[in-house]
Amino acid sequence: MAEDDPSTTVPKRRRARRKPSRATAQAVAAAPAAAAVTDVAPERSVPSEPAVAEDGASLEADAVALRLSAVGRVEGSRVTVDTGAVGAVRAEHLSVDRGAVGAVMADTVEVSRGYARSILARQVQLDRGAARVVIAADVRASQSAVMFLVARRVSGEMRVLFDWRGALAFGAAAGLVFAVLSRIRRRAG
Repeated sequence: MAEDDPSTTVPKRRRARRKPSRATAQAVAAAPAAAAVTDVAPERSVPSEPAVAEDGASLEADAVALRLSAVGRVEGSRVTVDTGAVGAVRAEHLSVDRGAVGAVMADTVEVSRGYARSILARQVQLDRGAARVVIAADVRASQSAVMFLVARRVSGEMRVLFDWRGALAFGAAAGLVFAVLSRIRRRAG
């Protein structure tokens, strides 16, 4: 068969351009109007538009509401995720309802029937949710589960796999096993 024969070549698939997600439209609707502040008297208010990356992966706004959406990174003062997913969030307040978040850095985090991979916050409230790592000053929970928990105060009904002492013991045991295995590998090789 000849390479130039059109019947044997497979056409290249072209990627379709992504439509802007609902998060973009909702963030624009949720962003409050900010008054222009200058030394001269302001003439009119200018709406603050969120900064959205071309591929829709990043979103910045004062108030962001995501519903049935997936976004890579969100920065804002108040972020609400309802049945959606976000890779990373930096906000003053994050609320997740039936959604998933990869990493969170916030002042207050509320997770209801959702999952958060890593949370770094002052106050965390989990309601029938789960998290892998929670580092916070105050944690309140109801029927929730956390794998690694480091907190000053913990209240409510929560299942914790490792607290800070358990995590320290787990790390020491894993380090010891790794050291023994690497020594055995060096002797054999």
